[in-house]
Amino acid sequence: MKKKAISLALVAMLAISVVGCSSNNGEGKTAEDNQKTAVENVDILPGKWSEDYTREEVKELYEKSLASVESTAKGYSLDYDITEDEIKEENGESVNDTYVYFDIPDAERLESLYFGFKQYGSDLANGKLEMKLGYKLDKKTILETGKFDFENLSLSAFSQAFTGDYDRDYTELDKQIYDAIKNGTDEGIETITNNVDGLKETITITEDFLLYKLESRVYNFK
Repeated sequence: MKKKAISLALVAMLAISVVGCSSNNGEGKTAEDNQKTAVENVDILPGKWSEDYTREEVKELYEKSLASVESTAKGYSLDYDITEDEIKEENGESVNDTYVYFDIPDAERLESLYFGFKQYGSDLANGKLEMKLGYKLDKKTILETGKFDFENLSLSAFSQAFTGDYDRDYTELDKQIYDAIKNGTDEGIETITNNVDGLKETITITEDFLLYKLESRVYNFK
């Protein structure tokens, strides 16, 4: 289970909202302060995913993407679990989380996936969509071939299932990831961020692991 521990540790370090992790760093703040902090820490980027959607509209977007994510998982013969309305606490804030999740601790490549619709606060006044993918890197082979082909990996298939964009040109992203692998240090953590039509795309790379995350803005439902 070493790989799972690594992936969850990275998520805990680099994400505000964490699967399987909670933080007490909101101690001493009111729930309103924590909710405000969560909203302020999510970039609002230009694009269709940053429009002012209602709760029902976001739910519809999620369910449409979820159907594609499930279809993709079945295409790869992956077992997954769907959890609905799980109540938990993150950063001192109550979260109602509905998500699909799988974990493959013995996989050579794709290790884990989370895709969910989170609603914050006791009154569910805010919400966001988020996808996280854990991927095992083979840096030696990547450097020997002199390229990184994101579009040929299951990473792109799940990313497309979320966004619905099956025509994205990955040339620039491939270059960004390859350069980060080539120029990064063994001890360092390299981070790449992009705007995918209003979704914040974050790729975090360590010596042997890549964490891919797509997240929407935090939508205000009231």
